[in-house]
Amino acid sequence: MITRTTLFAATAVVALSCLASTASANLVHAASWTGEGVESNYNKAVGWQFTAKSDLDVTHLGVLDLGEAGLSDRHDVGIFNSEGDLLVSTSIPSGLNGSLMLDSMIYNSIGLVTLQKDETYYILADNWTQDSFSYGWDTVEYSNDIEWLKFSETTGGSILDSVLHFDGQPGNLGPGFLYRVAPSPGALALLGLAGVASRRRRR
Repeated sequence: MITRTTLFAATAVVALSCLASTASANLVHAASWTGEGVESNYNKAVGWQFTAKSDLDVTHLGVLDLGEAGLSDRHDVGIFNSEGDLLVSTSIPSGLNGSLMLDSMIYNSIGLVTLQKDETYYILADNWTQDSFSYGWDTVEYSNDIEWLKFSETTGGSILDSVLHFDGQPGNLGPGFLYRVAPSPGALALLGLAGVASRRRRR
């Protein structure tokens, strides 16, 4: 006999399967290089300011690797909130020593950091005197979960120096990141209920 508890448990199992599929979905590039607009020999940290259109779980920080495979220099990469507070950072060594190489980018994995929907952030990376970054109209594609706002660069050579943001057309990429869209609170609540239903069914 099919009971209400059985139906709820079956629904919960389906919900669990859907959430598991979402969690294992491919990581998304916040920005991708289109193959044009190379710049180098720049002694400031560079990056871009953006708004998150969804809650984003950031898993990796990275930098563009152009020319021959491997970075010529070490790069510090960090994401800051709108107040200038450093939220997360990593240092990517020279060569091919990141934790993930993907589509002209070298990434390091980080502890999970969630960027909040409708909040403004900026990302910076330093040491562009030997390695090259991309700059110019139509040189970069940004994900649908990102709203590019402004060009960013520091007054000195470090990502921790004072930062300036400049208006213009979207199109710069030195630092970048990988992310997954965070599950909604409703989905997380359903996941919890699914676990309860599963335990009740086993009793």
